[in-house]
Amino acid sequence: MSTREHLHSVVTTLQPVIRGVSDDDMGASTPCTDFDVRAVANHMLGTMEAMRRIGASEPMDAEDPWGTSGDHMSDQWREDLDRTITEYAEAWSSPEAWEGDVMDGAMPKQVIGDMAFVEAILHGWDLAIGSRQDLQFDVAVVDRALEIMEQIGEMGRTQGAFGPEVSVPDDAAPFDKVLAQAGRDPGWSAT
Repeated sequence: MSTREHLHSVVTTLQPVIRGVSDDDMGASTPCTDFDVRAVANHMLGTMEAMRRIGASEPMDAEDPWGTSGDHMSDQWREDLDRTITEYAEAWSSPEAWEGDVMDGAMPKQVIGDMAFVEAILHGWDLAIGSRQDLQFDVAVVDRALEIMEQIGEMGRTQGAFGPEVSVPDDAAPFDKVLAQAGRDPGWSAT
């Protein structure tokens, strides 16, 4: 199955996590060492909106093309993030969204779409673990994420999008391998 066929499953999995983050969780640490829970939510609001724009063939924000600057949080951030990831999945649901390139031909939309898929999964996990919630993606979602990480993991580490690869056993669970390739410790837990 293509990445686009898994997008709504990812959204459905993440929605209860988003709603489950309490105000008390906002300052909690996450496996994404640069971000606490609030910062992960803020990052997701910005980046998933940027990815939605690309999937919808809308112009990128000239001031903040990847949505990584500024404070996107509000009192209704949960509803905003729920809507943003739903709209992201909708924007990328057609085969045409995956065709062509962005940034004046610098990057194929297929690569951006795959990166956005992994971004949602990884930061969704960060949000869940940082707020002490369980999170389980469908097996097919995890399998696709692992395929993508095997293709782009090294590039992401080189560009600073992921931390250094974490060592896991060869027989580690597939999702643990996804996390490890993105520089996350699969055994990390909130303290």
